[in-house]
Amino acid sequence: MGQKISPYTLRLGINEGWYSRWFFPKNSAVYLEADCSIRNIIAELFPKSGIGEVIIERKSPDTCRVIVKTAKPGFLIGREGQNLRKLQERLDKSLTKLFEKFKLTKPTTEFQIEEIKKPFTSARVLAQFAAAEIEKRISVRRVMKGIIEKGRQNKEIGGIKIRLSGRLNGAEIHRTEALSFGKLTLGTLKSKIDYAAEIAKCTYGIVGIKVWLYKGESTGREDVTA
Repeated sequence: MGQKISPYTLRLGINEGWYSRWFFPKNSAVYLEADCSIRNIIAELFPKSGIGEVIIERKSPDTCRVIVKTAKPGFLIGREGQNLRKLQERLDKSLTKLFEKFKLTKPTTEFQIEEIKKPFTSARVLAQFAAAEIEKRISVRRVMKGIIEKGRQNKEIGGIKIRLSGRLNGAEIHRTEALSFGKLTLGTLKSKIDYAAEIAKCTYGIVGIKVWLYKGESTGREDVTA
């Protein structure tokens, strides 16, 4: 029996880098909780802004740089930086409470917003797009074919697969549907696989969405150096 595993986790350290880039021997659990809090707040405040990746770098316990890669940087920043200030205030409130609890100094947080030039080459952006379409009650088959077509239009993508699971189109019985195109070698470690999972909150229940993209073979890890 084959076991399911995240393609990202399987390739971590081989041809995938870490999304949290720091190491502190002391109080690492506190900083890990802070990372989770940052990611959760960003996802909560900007659910439909096409965020592909959130990378957190800490050179020292007193500093924190959050790199947000998004398809809609203007929406994330807001008019005159209004949305970014709102995010900063929310994070300051949450992190101050966390670090005071463990009697530690709260690190200063700075944001770096990067635009995803080709949004439909990101599995996370495609999964969010599919979730938004399903929440609008668009037919499941139409959504799946639309995602496959968007993948086919990009030369960088050698293969694409989408799987939806739940009460599709409001059916009484739960079922799973999948659609794929091209090459998708999940078992080869040097294959560069972009994977994302999202949920669509519908009136009849939750629909799970998974997207896999094959982007050729990789020769090594692509870490962002600070």
